[in-house]
Amino acid sequence: MSLNRVFDALDADWALVCAAPGRGSLVRGWLLECGALDGNPQGGLDDVLPELTRRERGQGRAFSDRWLYAVLRRAGGEGDEAQLAARVVVQAMLPAAVRLTGRLKAGRDFDETAQVVVSCLYRVVRTYPMARRRGVSANLVLETLHWASRELAAEAGPDAEVAWHPGLDSPAHDGVPLDADDPAEAAWRSVLGQQAERLGFAADPQELAGAQGDLAELLVWAVAAGELDVARARVIVAEVREGAREVAGVSAVAWRQRRSRTVRQLRAVAGQWVQAA
Repeated sequence: MSLNRVFDALDADWALVCAAPGRGSLVRGWLLECGALDGNPQGGLDDVLPELTRRERGQGRAFSDRWLYAVLRRAGGEGDEAQLAARVVVQAMLPAAVRLTGRLKAGRDFDETAQVVVSCLYRVVRTYPMARRRGVSANLVLETLHWASRELAAEAGPDAEVAWHPGLDSPAHDGVPLDADDPAEAAWRSVLGQQAERLGFAADPQELAGAQGDLAELLVWAVAAGELDVARARVIVAEVREGAREVAGVSAVAWRQRRSRTVRQLRAVAGQWVQAA
C-alpha cells in the first residue's frame, strides 16, 4: 500500500474530475483558444495533460508558458470554472509537488508535509500574478517552495531546527534558470545554492546538479543536523574541486589518504541521512 496518501487521493479525485460531463471540452476549448491544442475540442480531459506533456518535450518552455498562463488566467476567478482551472494546473504540477515534499519533509511524516505543500500550491495557483508570463512553471514551484517552507518552519516553532528550511524572506525569482527542463530541480538548485552560500561553501546554483548537487545536499543536511561542523564541510567541498591537490601542495599518497578519510566520514554521514529521510 502506498504511503503517499495525499497524492494518491489527488490522483483519485482527478479521475472523478475527468469523468464529469463537459469538463474535457471546456478545458480543451481554453487550450484551443490559446493555441496550445488543435483539433477536436470534444476529447476527454484525462488525455489533455499527457498530450500537453508530449508537446512540451518538443516545443519547450514557450509552449509550457502559453498553456499554463491561459489556464491560470481563469483559475483566479470565482465559480466552478475557476475551480476547474486551478485543479488542472495543480494536477499538472503534482510531480513537482512530490519532489518538493521529499525535499522539505526533513524527518516529518511525508503526508503531513505533502498536505502543506499541496495547500500552498493551490494558494499560489489561485493568486498567480498575471504580470509573470515567462517561466510560469518555475515561478509556481518557487512560490510554493517559499510558502511551504515558511509554514513548516512556523509549525516547528521558533526554536526548532528545520534542516531543509530555505530561510527565504521573499520569493527568490532572480537568478533561477527558468528555462530549465525540470522547474522543480531548477528551483531546488537555487535554494540549495543559497543554503551552501550561507554555510560558507557557495556554489553556482546552475552547477548544483548530479554528483555536485548530491554532495552539497548531503553536506547542508549534515551541518543542519549536527552531524558535521561547518569547517569540515568547507574542507570537503574544497577537496573535490578540480586542482585541489595542487592547491593543497601534498603528495599523491598523502592526498589519497586524505580522500579515504573523507570517504569514510561521508559514508557514515550518509547512513545517518538515510535513516533520517
